[in-house]
Amino acid sequence: MGATIACVAPDHRSALRAAERVAAGLPKARIEAFSLTGYLAVTDAPDRVVLCPAGRSTDADLRFLALAAGRLLWPGPPGSLRAAIGGIRPHGERPRRAAPTRRPAPAPIRTSALLLEGLVGPDRARAALAASGPVDWIVESTRHVRLPGRLHRMLERDGIRWSALEPIELVALLATPALVRARAKWRSLVPPRTRVWITRPGT
Repeated sequence: MGATIACVAPDHRSALRAAERVAAGLPKARIEAFSLTGYLAVTDAPDRVVLCPAGRSTDADLRFLALAAGRLLWPGPPGSLRAAIGGIRPHGERPRRAAPTRRPAPAPIRTSALLLEGLVGPDRARAALAASGPVDWIVESTRHVRLPGRLHRMLERDGIRWSALEPIELVALLATPALVRARAKWRSLVPPRTRVWITRPGT
């Protein structure tokens, strides 16, 4: 059996339609359908995803891409922190090096971070923020972070920078021709050279 891939869309119905299209092009892969909210709620969901905007309007698709990128496409820790974490985690649980997620932005050299293993819910996040420790927070996976959107946005405004020991791999973007034409508005949200699979609205 081929790899398991998650089709992540704004809602479950759109995800099911997208999964049918993706499955037709990847007959050896196992395809699972998730809304973005549903994906973030499943700890063991596939770590390879196809982002699937619903295609109802370009503006709505752009909003979904921005939201999905902010909640899924987190980078791995910098090399020095990755090595340090690998030294304290049990054998066989070293952070894996992944392909880059979004296009990197200039950032200061990071020498300290807060490692949050296990699930990170609202109470734990607020306690970490109140402790006034490092602003770089490293989690095991984006799927371990169970925060409402409002709190997640507040943490970002407070300067929190997220990274994940198990970064999500973006396999492709399923996009309408209109969204492809708007590439300049979303290309900074996804990794360089992300594959784009074109679909027609309503198909």
